[in-house]
Order: sequence, then C-alpha cells, then structure tokens
Amino acid sequence: MLIFPSSIFKVARHGSSSRTSAGRGVTGQTREAAAPQSPVALLDDALTDLAVATSLSMVPGASSHIAILVEGLEGPKATAALGRYLIGALAGAIELDARLSGVLLARGADARAELTRTVQRLIGASNSFSTDREIRFRDTRRNAWIAEGVVHALLVLRARVDTACLAGPVRALGPPHAIPSQQGLDAVAIYVDGATPVVAIGESKASLDDGSGQLTEAASLFTKVDAGDYGVDLRSAMLALRPVLPPTLAEQVSDALWRHNRCYLPVIVHQTPFSPAANRPALDRLVPPVERRRLLAVRLNDFHGFFDAVADAMRAAVPEVVI
Repeated sequence: MLIFPSSIFKVARHGSSSRTSAGRGVTGQTREAAAPQSPVALLDDALTDLAVATSLSMVPGASSHIAILVEGLEGPKATAALGRYLIGALAGAIELDARLSGVLLARGADARAELTRTVQRLIGASNSFSTDREIRFRDTRRNAWIAEGVVHALLVLRARVDTACLAGPVRALGPPHAIPSQQGLDAVAIYVDGATPVVAIGESKASLDDGSGQLTEAASLFTKVDAGDYGVDLRSAMLALRPVLPPTLAEQVSDALWRHNRCYLPVIVHQTPFSPAANRPALDRLVPPVERRRLLAVRLNDFHGFFDAVADAMRAAVPEVVI
C-alpha cells in the first residue's frame, strides 16, 4: 500500500514551483504571522492534506488490467481538502501544467457571487434531496461531477508525488468540466513513462451499488476511443496541453501520440463491494497493453455521506478561495 509521510509532500510541494508557494512566507514563523492565508497557499495545504490521507494500492489477480484500490478519501480532513481543491479548480487556480497558480484566480465580490451560482448549479444549494427530480439530480449530476473531480485531484497528486495512479508523473492536465452533464472525456492528461509521453484518458463513474455495471459502461467509452471516435477531442486536448510541456516532450506530441501511446483510467466510486481484481473481458479487449489499463476502485463506507461532505466543503470554501 502506497502511504506517504507528510514530510514527502512538503518537500514536493515546495520544490515543484515558486508559484505553488505564492503568498507564503520564507519561514514557518512568517507564514503563521500572515493573515489571512493566501488562497494559493490554502489550496497547496489542501492538496498536501489530500495526499497524506489518500492511499493507492495495487490489488493482484487480474490479467485484463491493473487493479488499484483507492482508500482514505472519506475522512473529514480529506473531504474538506477535496472540496476546497475543487473550488480552486473552478476558480482557475490549477494551470494546465497541473501546478497551482494565482495568475487567473477569480477575485472579488462579483467573482465570488458568480462562483457561488456555479457551485449551486453543479452540486445544489444544500444536501436536501427529497423529490424524484432532486434525487435524480443528486445521483446523475452532483455525484457524477464530484467523481470527475476525484479523478482530476488524483491526477494532480500524481504530478506532485509517486502513486500507483499512473506509471509516471503527470506533466499536463486538462481542466475539469464546468457542466455536470457535459459530454466528452472526463479527463485527459499527458504523463511520462520513462522518457516516453503517454496520453491518460480518465472516465469516472459513481454508483452506490452497481460498480461492476458502471465499469462496463466506462469500458464501452474506451472501446469508442479504440475505434477512433474521439480523435477530434483528443487532438483538441493535446493542442491545449502541448505548450506547457518541456520542449523535449512537446516535440513528441502529435496525432500519433494518442493513437499509439495511451492509457485508460476508469475510476469507479462505489459502496456495495465488487471485485476490482476480477478479470474483465470488456477491459481485456481494449487495445493498450495491460499496464496501461488501470482501474481505480474508490470503495466508500458511506456513499451518500461522502458526497454530502464534499459538497458542504465546496460551499464553505468559496469565500476562502475567492477573496
């Protein structure tokens, strides 16, 4: 099981970019004296909290894919950190190189009001869902969008530290969808496996009791990628990501990259157990090699409680991040 002490993350975040420490003092004493804490520093701390709380461990047994169990996301510190991170992503604090930056971060009362409306559209104004319509919104829109956010956060963490999420560090990552029902690929990232750039394609699903069925649905999207149906989307994503890559990597990014070097990353958030390490014919038929078919199973003890806690944390984080 990959569990990292907090000291590792502190070194990683301070060494990754000068922008990551924006608003932070040179010493701990200076930082404690600063009030209020800058939004970028707050988000940096949220990512560190999330990284320390979360563990990813490979589960042996499958020959059709690499099975990875994701644990630790349900604790109060983790849900608070995830909610704060998602507000930072919506507010423009995550650049395409997967680093934190305050350059385009939303600021001021007007931006705060706009983001509040966006959050209400994405996750609702409260966690009260009683009518059929409200429950459908919760299950098919709110939870689905937060699950996409889990994928995005795990990929950003892979840019900072070594985890089992991918075989190498993320160097570029597209933004999360701003609309819960937006069609297309949930996540597109470029990571490095040795010296080779690889396109990671993430597809998230959230289901209390149908993890296995949702995995089959995710696999059907990857089948369409294999067939070339998402060529336009992937070329557009790579055009956006290419400029933030180092020159030696950028020159290797072409239409051929996604066709020959791609990794599928289904992420299933669920409660009722299913076996992530069982062989899956739907995954076995996919074109990429086994090591580039990586199932992340996020098994929760309290499915609705997790999504409610993240939603509450998002609402509370708006005035903290947009000041």
